[in-house]
Amino acid sequence: MGVTVRTWVWAGLLLRLGWASGACIPMGEGEVFLVGGDVVLTELLPLHTGRDCSKLGLTEMQIMEATRLAVQKVNELELIPGVTLGLRVVDTCGKSERSVKMALASLADDTRDCINPAVSLGFLGPGDAASASAVGRATRSLHVPLLAYGPRPASVRTPVDLVAPAPQRSAKAVTNVLAGAGIRSMSVVHTADVEGEVLMQHFITAAEDGYRCLEKVLKAEDPADLVKPLRKGPGTVVLLGTRHKVQKLARFLGAEGGPAEILVLQDTGGPVPVAELEGVTTPTILLQRIAEVLPDFSEHLQRDLSSEDGPRRQYVAALSECSSCDALDFAYDAAAPAAAVAVLTFAQALREAQAAHCGPGEGLCEGVRLLEYQEWKDLLSQASPSDLASEAFPGLDTEGLSPGAEDIPRYAVKLLSPGNATNLTQVGHADEISAVLGQLELKAPRCGKTCPCIRPKSTPRPRPPPGNLEIKPTPPRDGGGLDILGGAGWWSHVSWWPGDMPDPAHLSQSEVTAYVTAFFLLVVLFMSSTLACIYNLQKSPSRS
Repeated sequence: MGVTVRTWVWAGLLLRLGWASGACIPMGEGEVFLVGGDVVLTELLPLHTGRDCSKLGLTEMQIMEATRLAVQKVNELELIPGVTLGLRVVDTCGKSERSVKMALASLADDTRDCINPAVSLGFLGPGDAASASAVGRATRSLHVPLLAYGPRPASVRTPVDLVAPAPQRSAKAVTNVLAGAGIRSMSVVHTADVEGEVLMQHFITAAEDGYRCLEKVLKAEDPADLVKPLRKGPGTVVLLGTRHKVQKLARFLGAEGGPAEILVLQDTGGPVPVAELEGVTTPTILLQRIAEVLPDFSEHLQRDLSSEDGPRRQYVAALSECSSCDALDFAYDAAAPAAAVAVLTFAQALREAQAAHCGPGEGLCEGVRLLEYQEWKDLLSQASPSDLASEAFPGLDTEGLSPGAEDIPRYAVKLLSPGNATNLTQVGHADEISAVLGQLELKAPRCGKTCPCIRPKSTPRPRPPPGNLEIKPTPPRDGGGLDILGGAGWWSHVSWWPGDMPDPAHLSQSEVTAYVTAFFLLVVLFMSSTLACIYNLQKSPSRS
């Protein structure tokens, strides 16, 4: 889009700097899929992670397959008149420097044909903020936009969604689940990147609003350094940040003998947590975002394997080797339909550019090839893929695809209990307003030094009747309530049923000290008042 001259120059620079051997750049390192077209979309995807880039991300595999399906639909249905859409998927291994290298190499590859170079529409991804920022800085002078393969918030200023959409809503959903589980104190561990920092800040705000007590907030730079402080804190640990880093943390902190007694993961457990969190022995509460499944996606994902289906072969093998899950019975991550919608957003923007600059039947005309970057960026930011989505995926709910549509995530709440026959059990639903939970059985976690622990289980009350409980994060009713050191607000939540009286075994040391001190002050006040009354009664009346 008006970048061909610049990319030719950059391709020459890459060749001079040794980015390729010989006269041309071969298929890029880490390139896992390529289909040509008049215009090319490059997806920067952390398909594998780990030190040697060997651990397959099941969510990322679904993102890649959803992207391929969307491109296939665009071309089969001729949704961009006279233009074929190409796709390149490169594996970034979750590393910023590799993302930049892959992005620049892909641009050089697109411009190898000096006579008829392919037009680069831009990049899908990378999926983490650090890599996306690095790629954006490196390609800024080339005027190539980045579009997130995930839902965009309504207030987005650029086509890049650097952080999980609606993080404040997601954080409230987590605190509602914690309230429903009776967990009042916890530690938070966040990844040492932009996602971790932003999600941590939103969670702190939501925890304060929901009367949860955070005793420790730790940055996960070296997981081994977390063990000692976490052992001294509450047994509940909330993990926030980039998906593959959170999963690695969960496998370390939730291993047998680890410092956590309950783990909580928000939208990072992957579509098959039993497989991706293999090795975790700690009970883990998972919030999985609910999204509509793309029509035809299941058949596409389970099609016969071919020679170019290496990652999907790994995917099937990972599920087959999982002793606790059915190889063909897997969930669908919400990122998959979002990736397909991102492809349709590019397609819709290109259709609008054609309508403005090309005549009927011209296809990819010169006016589109030389389109100014700012105009292309504006078209991407304002494009509504609703109509294309209805054509490509009939039956898909397109209500939330318009620009500015509010992203209101809803979550399925699941409990991963290694060692149980079922292993993974859905126990309820949650959103920013409430959590509806069933019978969630959790062993009371240990207390911290300054925060209370889990609310003690009450003896059965006449009311409310047993069943599902809807928990809303509302402040105590007018008339107050005892909330010491951010601790147990039990006073404002009880009906003076005997079983609701505080149990010292479930209170922190600071709370016990506060309650004992308050008790003795009340005794002293009572005794002083009593002695004063007795003294006044025995005192001889004075005569005026």
